[in-house]
Amino acid sequence: MWGNPHNKAMPRVSASEKMAIRRRLIEAGKGEFAARGLAGARFDEISVAAGHAKGTIYNYFLNKEALFFEIVGEWCAELSSRAAFLDGSPRGQLLGLAELDVEIARKDPDLALVVVQQMPALLASHHTEVFDAIGPGLDLLAAICREGLAAGDFASPYSPEVLARLFLASLSAFETEALIPDPIITLDDVVDMVDRHFVAGLIA
Repeated sequence: MWGNPHNKAMPRVSASEKMAIRRRLIEAGKGEFAARGLAGARFDEISVAAGHAKGTIYNYFLNKEALFFEIVGEWCAELSSRAAFLDGSPRGQLLGLAELDVEIARKDPDLALVVVQQMPALLASHHTEVFDAIGPGLDLLAAICREGLAAGDFASPYSPEVLARLFLASLSAFETEALIPDPIITLDDVVDMVDRHFVAGLIA
């Protein structure tokens, strides 16, 4: 009686509206994480920024870490799905992935700031979560490097898995520089920098 004084049925939230709310929370989370990082992000304020009451977010995400790594996972999922259409040599595929990554960063800079600037700093404190989130992307990169090594296109003493991580670290470093205030390179330079300073070193 006290919670429903007029004896009216409480409105139910449809599945489509739940999906819309979740999407708004994710988009607001990108901005909060980009501005404050995972440690400084205010979970309740993400709800407010999305246009909802503070407690709303707890109905959709266990904590801010869960939201953060879902955002990172979305980045990797988009990259992996689009990479399925890449063709050509292993070198061309790696550079194609770099181009796709830059395209996503250009389209959604808040997402880029979350992924490329903050993930390396979280390896020590959230190692398992980081690799769960980026695992599909690393698997894809390792497969390309394995193909390049097997075909004799690449020459390296390192395993495909190590090369995948080194490629991702190189790409992330150049994108991070391009996204900071007063950068010395731009996103337009990233693919060429990755080619010159990493991929070219693999060419047999």
